[in-house]
Amino acid sequence: MRSRISAPDTPADITLRRLLDGDQLQSFVVVAGAGSGKTTSLVKALDHAATRHGPRLRARTQQVACITYTEVAAKEIHADVGNSPLVSVSTIHSYLWTLVRPFQKDIGLWVGRHIEDAMGEIKEKQQKYTSRTRPTTIAKDASDLNKLGIQLQMTQEVARYSYGIGSDYAKGILGHEDIVTMVPDLILDNALLRRIIASKYPFIFVDESQDTFPKVVEALKAVDAQAQGAICLGFFGDPMQNIFQRGVGVISQEAGWERVEKPENFRSSQKVLSVINQVRSEADGIVQVTGRSPEDGKNGEFFFFVLPADDRRSEQLDDVRTWLGQHSDAGSWAANSAEDGSGAKILMIVHRMVANRMGFAHLYAAFHDSGSSSLKQTFDEGSAWPLRPFEEVILPICEAGSVDSPAVIAALRKHGGVFNADTPEQDVKKKLALARDAVSDLRKVVSEGGSSSTGKALTLAVTAGLVAPDPRLSFYLEPEGPHRDIVLTSETREALGAFTRCDVDEISAYFKYIRQESPYSTQHGTKGAEFSKVIVVLDDEEGKYQLYSYEKLFGIKELSETDKRNIAAGKESVLERTRRLLYVCVSRAIDSLAVVVFAKNTTEAKLAIEKSNITAGGRVLTEADLAHL
Repeated sequence: MRSRISAPDTPADITLRRLLDGDQLQSFVVVAGAGSGKTTSLVKALDHAATRHGPRLRARTQQVACITYTEVAAKEIHADVGNSPLVSVSTIHSYLWTLVRPFQKDIGLWVGRHIEDAMGEIKEKQQKYTSRTRPTTIAKDASDLNKLGIQLQMTQEVARYSYGIGSDYAKGILGHEDIVTMVPDLILDNALLRRIIASKYPFIFVDESQDTFPKVVEALKAVDAQAQGAICLGFFGDPMQNIFQRGVGVISQEAGWERVEKPENFRSSQKVLSVINQVRSEADGIVQVTGRSPEDGKNGEFFFFVLPADDRRSEQLDDVRTWLGQHSDAGSWAANSAEDGSGAKILMIVHRMVANRMGFAHLYAAFHDSGSSSLKQTFDEGSAWPLRPFEEVILPICEAGSVDSPAVIAALRKHGGVFNADTPEQDVKKKLALARDAVSDLRKVVSEGGSSSTGKALTLAVTAGLVAPDPRLSFYLEPEGPHRDIVLTSETREALGAFTRCDVDEISAYFKYIRQESPYSTQHGTKGAEFSKVIVVLDDEEGKYQLYSYEKLFGIKELSETDKRNIAAGKESVLERTRRLLYVCVSRAIDSLAVVVFAKNTTEAKLAIEKSNITAGGRVLTEADLAHL
């Protein structure tokens, strides 16, 4: 598939080719607004670099590197460049690990320092104990310190480190978080490593650069600075779409770099685009222009509702969809799913609002109310490690037609612990026969569901060897097992405890939502997607998310003293975070957009919203309009 490469050039594409054609390579930052075809420009740049410099790349065994954020995106981009062997497309974790894997001695030294730092933190904490310190805290800290000491000793025997899901340093396993922390450190500390990276990858392009970890950006810039024009480092992104807290946001330009803007919007209708520009107008001031041809252009529709924040929110949202179905030119907004193009996608500020409606409220609380920030984030992204056994093995086994279904064998062969992908066919049948009873028992536990059925299913699957779990999960389920030296924080233990007490049916509902098999999504989870009809739900009270406030953005609610201090000091405030999130939401719509604000005082909210001009001149609808259904 080479459709993106053959797409008509934009001015940005022409500029990028000029930069890539120079004898002295020049680095750049592409700022591409929502719907601008950023990925198309990235693919065109990759293809041009590989074609234009192909002979030199082959002669020097070099590649053009592209860093993206999911395996799906990596495969799609590589397919778009014809799966060229001159182009290496990988996730950020995979790319970083590829860079440092040969540096085993440096990895070992970093692991040792990392463990010593963790031990130092505990010792510092111990020095601050008082008479009020709980005995359980004292005992846990002593246990964790002892385990870390054992880990430190055992790492002396590790011959080679590998990259897994979760960390088990004593067994030479590094986890996802280790990679994004360790590799930038090693790059910044090692001039030889920077030189090797530059010699292997003279072109390094970073997709969705606004979401890249700041330390990774710093490390890549260090490679570029040392190379002194021998490499081209290109960042493709949009600071306005930086809605994840760990992302760098704006990529600052270094001396000699070029900024390339791509203001076109090929996605949205005129009315939707006017709203997009209105939201962005208070930020960086970039004004997007339609990229659609006159024949393909649509005027589109935009509706804005202000409704009371009471206990009838769900019913009122249904009324909004019914009203839109009667008054919009876009047809039904009330279909069960937006995936067939007939219904509307409903975007909500946080997953809790969706969880309450889709039946996984306890599962959401398990990951969000424990205090573990990493588990919260990965749960929201659909990649939390405790859920992986269910996604990869347990649910596929239980959703298969029968115990003997090929889907069961496929799941066990690809992700299970019964056998690996290289197991001969005769051994597969023998091992599957031995596991058959365990599979039957697992299917029964999942079908019955009920309180704590998540823990029952997980324990059964791990004990029978049907899944190969993360070392942290193994330790939690079997504290004296092979991973006994793992250290879990109290927040992680609390989250796992609440998780295992959940009804397994909630996990099925959660994955239905994550896979976008429902009409609901969150405003974070939909970035990069597009839908014909979109309803954006703004509700500060139900969302209970202090990082964002639409009421403050629209002037319904006054800024706090902290907000005012942050703004005065030039720090990021609730207004910038909320504006970016709203921008991402409204820019998902192709043809028709509706925004629904739930507020305590609808009269004041309506006046404030009209004054903000967010409606781009349109009428603000209220509960009175819905009364005529």
